[in-house]
Amino acid sequence: MVKSLYIICQRKQTTMILSNTTTGIRLYDPTWTIFPGSKGGAEVLMAIGFILLSLILLRLTKNRGVLWFITAVYVFGVIYFTLLCRTRTPQPTYLLTPFQTVRNAVTWGDSGMVILNRTNLYQLIANVLMFLPYGYLLPKLFRPMKHWYAVLPLGLVGSGMIEVTQLLTHLGCFDVDDLITNTLGAGLGYLIYRLLLRKS
Repeated sequence: MVKSLYIICQRKQTTMILSNTTTGIRLYDPTWTIFPGSKGGAEVLMAIGFILLSLILLRLTKNRGVLWFITAVYVFGVIYFTLLCRTRTPQPTYLLTPFQTVRNAVTWGDSGMVILNRTNLYQLIANVLMFLPYGYLLPKLFRPMKHWYAVLPLGLVGSGMIEVTQLLTHLGCFDVDDLITNTLGAGLGYLIYRLLLRKS
């Protein structure tokens, strides 16, 4: 049986929960949130707003200068949320069990889905939303990226670069579920691109 040790400590008005499992150490760190106490909810709303605004601008303009400007803002935002605003941990953290973070966030019972940890759930949603523009912008900017089989592998590679950097710099947790949700987000972004392309 996998035994988990949860250590709760207060730091900068946030809660850090360390979970020691047989597959490694998972750090649940809400310190990536901009708003103390939001536990990721406000950031999800901000991500949705940014994505909707970006899609509207991308839909209204064909100016490549505007496209590259939106891309630059997006790339900076991803770097900030995944690295720059993180709290450095004393040791590398990782979770190699697929869908473990999903199971920590939600479960299914007789009455349907039950939320176990809202912070984890918000982070999963944010991971999907974060790569939506990635999957949309790639085919928009680069002709060879017009097909899903080009976008999805690059989504996985981009997510992998972030996760490895987090692991090496101790600025986050290398989580297999992040790779899955980021790649899913890239795929959904590509789907949005194809749907808008079909309507144009």
